[in-house]
Amino acid sequence: MRIAFVSFEYPPNVQGGAGVYAFNITQELSKLGHDVVVFTPKIGEVDEEEQIAENLKIKRIKIDTIIPLKAFQFWLNLPGVFRKTENKFDVIHFNGISYWFLKKKISIAPHIVTIHHLVTDAIKNNNLSLISRIKDIRGENNLILPFIEKRCVNCADRIIAVSEYTKNRIIDEHSIMSSKISVIYNGIDLNGNSFSKEELEKVKEQFNIKKPTILFVGRIDDPRKNLNLLLENLKKVLEKIDAVLLIIGKGDQKDIRKNAKLLGISNNIIIAGFVDDITLKKCYKICDVYVCTSRLEGFGMTILEAMFAEKPIVATNVGAIPEIIGNYGTLVNLQDNDAISNAIINILSAKKNNKYIYNDMINRYSWNTATKKLLEIYGAFNE
Repeated sequence: MRIAFVSFEYPPNVQGGAGVYAFNITQELSKLGHDVVVFTPKIGEVDEEEQIAENLKIKRIKIDTIIPLKAFQFWLNLPGVFRKTENKFDVIHFNGISYWFLKKKISIAPHIVTIHHLVTDAIKNNNLSLISRIKDIRGENNLILPFIEKRCVNCADRIIAVSEYTKNRIIDEHSIMSSKISVIYNGIDLNGNSFSKEELEKVKEQFNIKKPTILFVGRIDDPRKNLNLLLENLKKVLEKIDAVLLIIGKGDQKDIRKNAKLLGISNNIIIAGFVDDITLKKCYKICDVYVCTSRLEGFGMTILEAMFAEKPIVATNVGAIPEIIGNYGTLVNLQDNDAISNAIINILSAKKNNKYIYNDMINRYSWNTATKKLLEIYGAFNE
């Protein structure tokens, strides 16, 4: 099967879960013998075309990086580049809002769209002012994305939702028939999760970690990830236990550092920024508790990663998090600050080191499983 995969995020330009999804799904499709061409923006010093496997090619579309509207440039230029690509495609898979569908179709091939979470939900949960939304022309809170999202789901021949929660929200918000939406859970990398004691000690030395460790993974300046709430709770935790918060993720660190200083907890936070996959897995292993204070998650990939590392989890009871976490971790009310800090304190002060593991993870949350389910949907359009 010949597949076009359209994604605004693709390595090395990965901002979050959508980019991880794009990389892993296309890799698995390629391994299973299908020809895949990825269409993605050219950002940074990368080749316009790259053959990264025998049947996996990347076509990066030129955009002017000086102009702030990178997504609009990509959407505008995509059809022309697409038409010039040799041979026809059996299916076109759009990763999130990776096209604006001003024209309903850019090809006669079936159009599949994966929705990770609704931007309309993100906007509601972030509760930003109109001025803030006008300023956020690059992010998911901008004024025009809800209209593009509605066009996107209405024009799709099939919609992939990454959770039952996301599926139900698409139905409720956009009045899409349930039969048009399939739920396929994301996967995680189930390999390379075993490290020696010496390897883990080196990571602690790298980040100068000598105290019980709380881990946060996510975009630092994304209001949806709600890192400031965790900082407020850390201050309460420190009244009982001397701990450190290890923060991993891209984004502007200025506001977080400023807030930490105002709260008097600067000496108890370590901002590592972006780290490679192996280092990230080691950080899950060395932490004592993983905390997710998100306002919304359409899936919650970092929660799975913490589960696979056998770590206790404290997470807000929002979006798809309860669906993914099941009975594994501690769910807390987003508005109950004491519940978050108390849960962290209870875990850090436990006398024994409990091991946590989710036994069904390999079967339920592998990229291979997700890709095979996706191929069944592709195949239904080409019988």
